[in-house]
Amino acid sequence: MLNSLKLVGRFLVQMVVAASLFAAVAGVAYLLWLGTQWLQRQGVPDHLYLAAWFVTELLYGLDVLCFVVFAVAETIKLLREILREAWRP
Repeated sequence: MLNSLKLVGRFLVQMVVAASLFAAVAGVAYLLWLGTQWLQRQGVPDHLYLAAWFVTELLYGLDVLCFVVFAVAETIKLLREILREAWRP
């Protein structure tokens, strides 16, 4: 029982750290998005605006993808370890 609580505690710490990193990168993506909006108001050519917008969307999309993959992988790892503990004599 105590070992399972340690596993869950480690999982929670990893999820909090991952969520914090996700929030930091999402914040940077948001600031870049604000920059693209500013560029559009300044009247820059469309190709420059679209390139900046694409980089912003790519950064946010990769951030979401990495967070989801990490969360799923850690959940699978946690479940395996709990099942391994449960089947031990």
